[in-house]
Amino acid sequence: MATESRIALMKERFYITLASLRTLTNAKNTAYIEDERYKELIEEVSTAKITARKTSRDYWLLRRYDVLTIDQKSKLIFPVKDTTSTIIYYACDSELFDILHEAHIQIGHGGRDRMMKEVGSHYKNITRKDIETFLELCETCQQKQKNIKKGIVVKPIISSEFNSRCQVDLIDFQSQPDVDNKFIMVYQDHLTKFVVLKPLKTKRAEEVAHTLLDIFTLLGAPAILQSDNGRDFSNRIIENLKTYWKNYSW
Repeated sequence: MATESRIALMKERFYITLASLRTLTNAKNTAYIEDERYKELIEEVSTAKITARKTSRDYWLLRRYDVLTIDQKSKLIFPVKDTTSTIIYYACDSELFDILHEAHIQIGHGGRDRMMKEVGSHYKNITRKDIETFLELCETCQQKQKNIKKGIVVKPIISSEFNSRCQVDLIDFQSQPDVDNKFIMVYQDHLTKFVVLKPLKTKRAEEVAHTLLDIFTLLGAPAILQSDNGRDFSNRIIENLKTYWKNYSW
C-alpha cells in the first residue's frame, strides 16, 4: 500500500510538473497529445482512410498517423510500411506516466539514454524532456545519486535574509523551442526558494544579464549571485550587469 501511495504521489507530481513546463514554454506545436485531441485524431484518421476524394489534410494525416483496433479498442499508431515492421504507438497524456513507469521498472531503473531507447522503440511522441522529468521524480534513482555522492562532504550554504544570496541557471529547451525561445532562465532566492522563470532566445551572458535586470528592478539586486553554469559564465553576467546598471536611465 505504501508503494502504491508513493507511485500515486509521483504520478501527481509528474503531471503537475509537466503542466508547468508546457505553460512556461507555451507548448503548441509539440509531440504532446491531450486525451481529447487523441480521440479526435483517431476519428479524423479513420475518416480519411475511407474517404474516396481525399484532401491535402487527409494525405497529411495519413502520412503521420494510422489507427489500429484491437479488441474493439482503437489506438493511434505511426503508419506501418510492411508486415514485418514494429508497431510504433502514439501516447496520449493520461497514458504517459504509466508507460514511463513500466519501462523504467523493466530496465531496472536505467538512466535517461536507456529509457529513451526502450520507450522510443514502442512510442513515437514521448520526448527526452518527458523522460528527464520522470527520472527527477523517481525516489530510487535519486537515492542512488545520493549514495554515489555520500563520500563528498559539502558545507551547506546558509542565507540569512531574502536577497542575500540568489542563483541563476538555464534549462535547455532547444529540442522543443517555443518559436524563438530556446532556453529558460531560472532565478531563485536561496532563503525563501522564491523562483522567477524567464524565456530566453540564447544563453549568451548579455541576454541573461538584460533579463536579470528586469528582476532586479522589481526585487532588488542580491548581495551574492551564483550559478551552476560555471564561474566564467557568472563573471560574464556580472560584467554585463555592471555595464547595463551604469547606463540604465532611472
